[in-house]
Formats: sequence, structure tokens, C-alpha cells
Amino acid sequence: MKIDEYLEKNQPIPYKIFKNSLERNSFFHAYLLNGALGTPLLEIAKFLAKSMICKNRHPFACNICSTCNRIDNNHYGNLIIIDGKLNTIKKDDINNIIDIFSNTSSERNEYKIYIINLIENMTVDASNALLKFLEEPPENTYAILTTENKFKILPTILSRTEIINFSLLNQNRLISDSISLGTKDDDAEILSFFYNDPITIKEKSLDDNYLESKSDILTLLNCINDKESLKFTIESNILPKLTSKEEARFFFDIFTIFIKEALKYKINKTTLLTSYVNILNSLIKEVNNLDDAILILMNSRNKLNYNLNINLLVLHTLCKIFGV
Repeated sequence: MKIDEYLEKNQPIPYKIFKNSLERNSFFHAYLLNGALGTPLLEIAKFLAKSMICKNRHPFACNICSTCNRIDNNHYGNLIIIDGKLNTIKKDDINNIIDIFSNTSSERNEYKIYIINLIENMTVDASNALLKFLEEPPENTYAILTTENKFKILPTILSRTEIINFSLLNQNRLISDSISLGTKDDDAEILSFFYNDPITIKEKSLDDNYLESKSDILTLLNCINDKESLKFTIESNILPKLTSKEEARFFFDIFTIFIKEALKYKINKTTLLTSYVNILNSLIKEVNNLDDAILILMNSRNKLNYNLNINLLVLHTLCKIFGV
């Protein structure tokens, strides 16, 4: 599914806003794309920028001209992308945009566009520098900003952007659409808690890191009714592989999903993890207090913000939950 098809099917309001702007060739000097975790905000921002630049748009980018190909390959001089998901956005990053776009355009197309993904991950100095640039934008310069939490952004920045809100998709529909694209049922169920887009879910379901993490946690959950096997699995299969905070966060996140779904299944016999009902029943049987387990996991995840021994934290967490 292409981005324009995704927008038309799942995000009709943003789709109409973008379509009308492109047809009229009339754009706000700064957009803020606001969506829940998992919404393909960066991909949408890139597609909007490409559609604005493409001379053959109808009304969206043609995706076949030389300009579109150069943009896809990050070889277009008038498009700058900064990704706050990869690194904290600093003042120097904003100043670099200002310096480049203050010079004469290196492209025939007059539009100069910069994309900043997840601007909530900016330093205070970077936010102030961006605010000043938004207040006095050079001619034909456009900003496409994205965020998963607009409440973390300076109100003065919000007031200088056109905010486009993306809705959270119905999770059952998200799972169904992901499966229709070829994603395995169990992967669609798990990943629907992390991503708000069936295309991304399909891509992530093939990711080696995800598949390994899923395999490890399922190995753990499948032996919780045998304390000796559980101890062995924790020591030999779980702890050696959790060497970074990112890996530990993902482990805690998946584990928390299973605990929450077990609690829901215990109360009303409904769950989105229909492929894992046996595991949910085991959790209901083996974990004394599912509510407490959720709090323990959330607390442990928060502790990852500090410098500590990751293996000891995970071991302590699992021992508290399973009593081993």
C-alpha cells in the first residue's frame, strides 16, 4: 500500500487537506504532523515534501520522474531531513538548516523544504532556534515537522504551525489489514500495539531483531509453569541477549502487553492476542497479581533512564513477578 493510498483509506481528513493544498498549489509555511506512536509520520512528511516539489504531481508525487527518484535517494539539495528518532536534535542541527537555506538554491525548483521528525526530542536551545526561524522564514521555505506528543512542544512553536492530526486506527481493523497484506496473524496481533500502520507492521514483522525478541519472550512465557526451566531460560536465554537499554525497553514493552491482555482475558474473556490464549491462561495461573506485575514492569522500564546494570534489573523484575 502506497502512502497516498494509506492516507485515503485510513486518514481521510489529512488526505483531503494535502490533496486540496496540492491542487491549489497553496501551502502553509509550516506543518506539524501530530500522530500516535506507530503512525508513519516521517514517511508521510517525505511524501508530502516530494509531492510539493514534483513537477508532474497529479495531485500527489508521480514517483517516477528524476526529481522523485533523487528525493527517494536523498540526493535532492533543497530537501533537508533531521530525524529526532535517531539522535537528540541540537541547536547546531537547526543552524545548519538556516545556513543552507539562506544561500542561493541549488535546485531549479524554488521550494526549500526541511523535515524535522519528532521535534519533541529537541534541546531547549534547538527549540528556541527553530522558533526564531519559524517566525522569520525565508521566501519559499517550508517546514514539515512531526510529533507523537504535541504537549511536549513549546506553545509558541505550535502557534506558528498548521497542525494536522492523525487518528489512531481501530486495533482490530489494523490487525485485519496487516494480515491481508501478508503479515502472520500472531505478528500482526503483537505489532498492532506498537504501530499505527499496516504497512509498517508488515515490514517490522520481517525484522530480525523483532523476530529474535519475540522468540525469546515466547520461550520465557512458555515455561513459566516450571520454575526450574524458567530459571534456566532467564539465565541462559534472556539475560545474555539484553545488552542495551533499547533491547530491555522492547522486552519490557512486549512483556507488559502480554500481562495486560492476560488481565483483560481474565476479566471478560476477550483479547487481541487470540494466537496466544494458552500463554494468557498460563499467566493468569502463575502470576499471583497481574495488576502488581504491570506496575513492576512499568517501574522497571522507567529505571532504564538511569545508569544501572540492565541484567540485574531484568533479573530482579522477573523474580518479583514469578517468585523465582
